[in-house]
Amino acid sequence: MNLFDTHAHLDFPPFDRDRAELLAALRVEGVAVLNVGVDLRSSEAALELARRHGHVFASSGLHPHDAKAFTPELEARLAGLLRQGAVAVGECGLDFYRDLSPHEVQIEAFRSQLRLAKRLALPVILHERAAWDPFLQLLRAERPPRGVVHGFGGDESRAQEIVGLGLHLGIGGPLTYRRNDALRQAAAAIPLERILLETDSPYLPPEPFRGQRNDPGKVRPVAERLAALRGIPVPELAEVTWESACRLFSVHPSFGPAPAGHGM
Repeated sequence: MNLFDTHAHLDFPPFDRDRAELLAALRVEGVAVLNVGVDLRSSEAALELARRHGHVFASSGLHPHDAKAFTPELEARLAGLLRQGAVAVGECGLDFYRDLSPHEVQIEAFRSQLRLAKRLALPVILHERAAWDPFLQLLRAERPPRGVVHGFGGDESRAQEIVGLGLHLGIGGPLTYRRNDALRQAAAAIPLERILLETDSPYLPPEPFRGQRNDPGKVRPVAERLAALRGIPVPELAEVTWESACRLFSVHPSFGPAPAGHGM
């Protein structure tokens, strides 16, 4: 049974001590990973990792926290990574919760990345926190060709709005948290073909792993909880979400051994 973690950050420091071992274990377990860029450095690292492993893919983008760093030169460098093999634009979007970049700057950086995705005919990986109305307004105005709202944590009404735009929802560890009934209701109600599994590793581990470092192998408890909510076998859910991820990102994971000397 193969699973696809569509949002992880394996280049981040919490994986420095055991990245090679983890990637080898994921290969054996049949877990594919989309390693998501949040700035130029991480986008470059994600692409390098993807080049070394057939079950790992990369995205290229700028997180809203760092939107103040967005310039035409940075956009050109991100676009270069996308032309070299990164399969999606993002993580991009709006985050008015932490306010690490001014709102108007976030909006402009987000709009530019949505337009970049359209020019390159690539999917977008979307981030939203405490900015639902302007986030939705920009999506309706720009109409990205396809994409996923990563780390979706809203209710059924918001889920249906996203599905209505032709986008997917990324569902991760919070689905298993005790007080997330609204998210579970949403995940049970929308078309299964519009759901992608994710971990957001190293963050947001599912129950019973809270307090530990998350990793893509822990996408399995998310799949199990979602299958129970939907009333279907776990292998069926794994197959549907796997096919949705491969189709959205136009990828074909391979679980063969990494080339010699490419153990990162």
